[in-house]
Amino acid sequence: MNNSSNQSGFYLLSDSTDAFVARFALATIAKKTLDIQYYIYHSDASGQYLAYAILKAADRGVKVRILVDDINLSGRDSRMKMMSQHENIEIRIFNPLLHRNWFRNLEMVLRLKRAGRRMHNKAFICDNSAAIIGGRNIGDEYFDARHELNFVDLDLLSIGPIVSDITQSFDIYWNSHWATPIEELSTTRVVKAQLKTLRRKLKDRWHRAKNTDYFHSLQQAELTQKILSRDIPFVWAEARLFYDRPEKLCKDEPEKTTHIGPQVFPYFQQAEKSLLIASPYFVPGKAGVNWLQEKRRQQLDIKILTNSLAATDVAVVHAGYKKYRPPLLQAGIELFELKPNASPFRSKAKKWLKGSSSASLHAKYMVVDSRYVFVGSANLDPRSGRLNTEIGIMVDSGELARQATELYQRTTSEENCYRLSISKNGRLIWSTHEKGRPAIYCHEPGASLARRIAIRLIALLPIESLL
Repeated sequence: MNNSSNQSGFYLLSDSTDAFVARFALATIAKKTLDIQYYIYHSDASGQYLAYAILKAADRGVKVRILVDDINLSGRDSRMKMMSQHENIEIRIFNPLLHRNWFRNLEMVLRLKRAGRRMHNKAFICDNSAAIIGGRNIGDEYFDARHELNFVDLDLLSIGPIVSDITQSFDIYWNSHWATPIEELSTTRVVKAQLKTLRRKLKDRWHRAKNTDYFHSLQQAELTQKILSRDIPFVWAEARLFYDRPEKLCKDEPEKTTHIGPQVFPYFQQAEKSLLIASPYFVPGKAGVNWLQEKRRQQLDIKILTNSLAATDVAVVHAGYKKYRPPLLQAGIELFELKPNASPFRSKAKKWLKGSSSASLHAKYMVVDSRYVFVGSANLDPRSGRLNTEIGIMVDSGELARQATELYQRTTSEENCYRLSISKNGRLIWSTHEKGRPAIYCHEPGASLARRIAIRLIALLPIESLL
């Protein structure tokens, strides 16, 4: 396909098995470098499958750099230190806690100002020529491999000049004083013989996986077939990468030089026709509500998709969101909440998961005027805006916007979402379809009485700035 030198190629990864296949494929084809940056990297099945592919890449001579935030690494130091015994693998921990044991929780409370600020970026970069960024971390729940919970998420596979910008952002974080080599943190003694043991365990785990339903779903994944036929339909377009600087963690107020928000905002401010928002954690604050109301007065068509109380994996954030629903609805903004049994992207290859897992929205993307598409790691809440670091790509493409809008429409269908409205007496109403029939609820649908009461109590606390 012909494309100008300043354009990059983009492919939306909405299907969770496709998202795993894409990462595994990049690790498998890498020839020179793998740069991997994540907020969460679980040591579960999918995490170990990828670790095996990464280790094999290092064996081929690929230089691997892994940068992981410390928030979820309790008890994981020894395994990471084993991986880093490989001469081609370096692992650094971002904003590490001082304590590597059960004192971590106490430290989180006592040193909240620093410990509560995290690297939320997500990037998987191969040979400085292909990269994946978006909402997914590394873990079974992000790749349709967990029976209890699976996230509805979105990534962007990118090739072309934009990848150099993503690599540059990785370098900035990797070389910042916030990133510490695992060897400097862990006092656990590790020898190279343990790397051999780890390699054998990962290899055995991968070979056992070949007899599982999940492995068969990976083989049947749409992206797998496109890779085999060498026919990935990239959309070529101009784009711009936005990312917070690590120095954001030292700032209390947003600044254009360090914060992604002030840089991206002009794209939304110039919206003239429509704005689609998908954010699993949506806490707009008074200023955000005022801005949305003003855009509605300008006749902008605004739709917002977030989690229902029954679907959210972070219920406390719902306490910060719920009070903003009435003014948004009164302004004429369409509000959708994902149902816990939603399955907008579930293919026939994944029928084995049907009825066995709950869904939760984790995708973070926006579509402006059917032209601009923003996909990244940032939620629309105070934590992403002020406390955590984030990354995202703004793509100028009517075709990619069409694809993202189609995903949005599929997700917000009556089968997958509750549509909110206000009754004549001012009460919230949730409308949907259950088993093909219209259904209406007058309270948070699918949520237990205990959970609804807990959220009401939490909403009384002055914690919105931390959500």
